Amino acid sequence: MKKLLALTLAGMLVLGSSGAVISTAYAAEKTDATQTRESEAETENKLYLVPGTYVSEGAKIENAISSGAQKLTAEQCNEIYTENAYLCTLTEGAALPVPTSDRLDKNGAPYKFNGWWSIVDATVTYFDKVPSVSETTYLYADWRADLSQRKDPVIPDESTAAKPMHYMSIKRAATGKEEIETLRVSGTDMSNADNLGFDRPVQLYNGWFELNPGDVITVYSAGLGGAEEVGVAPLAVTGRGITLESSGNGANVTADFLEVNKSLKLEKNLTVTYKSSLQTRPFRIYIKFFNDGKTMTIYMEPMDLT
Repeated sequence: MKKLLALTLAGMLVLGSSGAVISTAYAAEKTDATQTRESEAETENKLYLVPGTYVSEGAKIENAISSGAQKLTAEQCNEIYTENAYLCTLTEGAALPVPTSDRLDKNGAPYKFNGWWSIVDATVTYFDKVPSVSETTYLYADWRADLSQRKDPVIPDESTAAKPMHYMSIKRAATGKEEIETLRVSGTDMSNADNLGFDRPVQLYNGWFELNPGDVITVYSAGLGGAEEVGVAPLAVTGRGITLESSGNGANVTADFLEVNKSLKLEKNLTVTYKSSLQTRPFRIYIKFFNDGKTMTIYMEPMDLT
């Protein structure tokens, strides 16, 4: 496994009281049944391989994987918002398959496969073998023209490292350091949620991550208000707000764990803090946006520690 400086990935991915009013207009509660279905889907821990596509003479051509993976149907690809995806059928530790492509560069030389990659802690990470996955994971094929080669690993510099399209920053109360947790896109049953540039309403989520008393979360996302670039969420506009959701039967209340940090100043980010009276604990987080990114809703699912 090798790590690279996180790069701008455009073109590689195929197919991120006083104070502001906390909006309740869109505080739609997720039912226990829906939450259970999502939790069950996540525990399957699927590994998807995405060999990519390219355009030749006006037609879109799909790269292929001949063994070790099962090609998804167009309907299955739409469900995970990923074009030309394959479900890996190999066991952990097995050598990943080598995809094929008929793509040629401008000099007529074939593109070469340079490895499978994903983003880990805001860093591009290459995989030669099937990794151990604790959540649904996507590996993307890196195709290079004839002279392109993989570089030596470089430790990311905070001033130059590219961030994911959707992520949250966790400022640790104990150390004051910032940690980045990538947020993933999934569908949602809330038809009035923002689509963030996708063809249907979406939510952002994260598998299990740990919060300590006093940790502060700031959310960032592309697609807010129709903008392609990544920006802080919710948008810095009048009437913005963060709503903390509850489960359908009220058994789990996000406000028991988080408190919203409000501000009168639009130039100051809205954040949430993990209450200082609580113990360190793992959580899942689910985030949706409404009203063109002006309103953000958060649902927190705690891990059962019993």
